[in-house]
Amino acid sequence: MKVWQLEGSLKDFETLGYTDFDRDYKWNDLLIQTIPLADRWGFVEICTIDEGEESDCPHFWDCPIPVFSEKAVHVLSDLLKGKAEALPLHHFEKSFFGIHVINAIDAIDYNQAIVRQLDTGLRVGYDKYEFIQEKIVGEHIFRIFLYDRVQWKVFVSDGFKEMVESNGLVGFQFNEVWDSEKE
Repeated sequence: MKVWQLEGSLKDFETLGYTDFDRDYKWNDLLIQTIPLADRWGFVEICTIDEGEESDCPHFWDCPIPVFSEKAVHVLSDLLKGKAEALPLHHFEKSFFGIHVINAIDAIDYNQAIVRQLDTGLRVGYDKYEFIQEKIVGEHIFRIFLYDRVQWKVFVSDGFKEMVESNGLVGFQFNEVWDSEKE
């Protein structure tokens, strides 16, 4: 079993951003939380920042959530159900959705993981992930905690990655962060 960090690829693909950053960046404070936002979600307008190949998971410069095309949301809907909400983003020519992952799992083995810590003592991330396998079995998309704080990074399963690849979705970047077979 492997865990992959999900990102939108920058390699030759289009990238997106808020059309009005000053108005819409406030959503970032809510998107870090794991409380559903669909009933409060407003009109959020986005634009193409960098032209490139069309992507089913374009990089979104202004907010660290994944963005999926309408096709990707449809293909991955069974894996997203109850774990993430697809929030509409308004682009002048394409359909995109911000993927707000509400599934946060306390799945890190702190005895084996290596936590990145500043000289001040502030814990800011991980240099090495070590997951508690029993807690992530059957979880296809999730976020994790750094002690008591939910992190932005989104992680996915082998099954999620295989679904993306077998359906020809493009622009997804999967970075392996953990393999249960490795020491």
